[in-house]
Amino acid sequence: MMRGLIRQQLIDQIPVIGGRIFETDAAAADEEKPYLVMTKGSESDENDWAGNSTLIEVWPYVAHTQFKHVDSLVSAVIDALDHRLLTDSITGEVILCRFTGSTSADMLDEKFDAITRGVQFEVFSLGWLLHVPVEPDPASALSAWTAQRFPSMQTDPRSWNPSDETPALYWRLDATRSVQTMPWGAWIDATMRGHMLVPNAPARNGWLDRTVRQLALDGQVTMQDQSRMMIQRVNADSSLDPFRAGQIALDVRFGILRPAMHAERLNHIHIGGA
Repeated sequence: MMRGLIRQQLIDQIPVIGGRIFETDAAAADEEKPYLVMTKGSESDENDWAGNSTLIEVWPYVAHTQFKHVDSLVSAVIDALDHRLLTDSITGEVILCRFTGSTSADMLDEKFDAITRGVQFEVFSLGWLLHVPVEPDPASALSAWTAQRFPSMQTDPRSWNPSDETPALYWRLDATRSVQTMPWGAWIDATMRGHMLVPNAPARNGWLDRTVRQLALDGQVTMQDQSRMMIQRVNADSSLDPFRAGQIALDVRFGILRPAMHAERLNHIHIGGA
């Protein structure tokens, strides 16, 4: 599924390759150029909540007499995949690709009489982003707050396409630090994580700064039941991995109510006397 989605995206977005995408060693020596070679690398399970990711490499091949075209083809591959959300129209499965860098300098492949350079992407399954809320839900409340305060931000992983102008921000519950039982319900102290997805670092840092300042100024977020979730502390670290760690840490406190007790209604009442 993953390779098929990526292959189709490259074909759709890079017409110059004419649909010519091959697995390793599948291209013929006299194959028409330019074309792409795609290889699958290792899988990673660096943290429990994010699940596995897979590394893939894409190698653009151009005629050795057209070495200047390598740069433009590499750029086209990055534009086609980096931070792109790809959905399987049949199964509904979704993946997100992140460019992680070049794997080599320009190389002369004498066997294929071509110039090539590898670029690498990490591919995430978005199953780990599809949140199932439990009301009152702090992650849903923060997503609603984000949409209200920053209308250009995208909060739904199923439809987002992050850019410098329209970043994506995903909230999740990282830890429940403590629970204080009360006669009416409970106070919950929790830590939330915010994952800010913006392609370029300067724009990402700017959005992070604006978001953190607004959280600090507001001091609270309205939940779906109209109760208040209090913001106790805000931390942000732009160096953290936006896909796996999340750059924003938010300590919050919110309350949950006990379910109302409903007595069974009596259909008949009999009063006896002496």
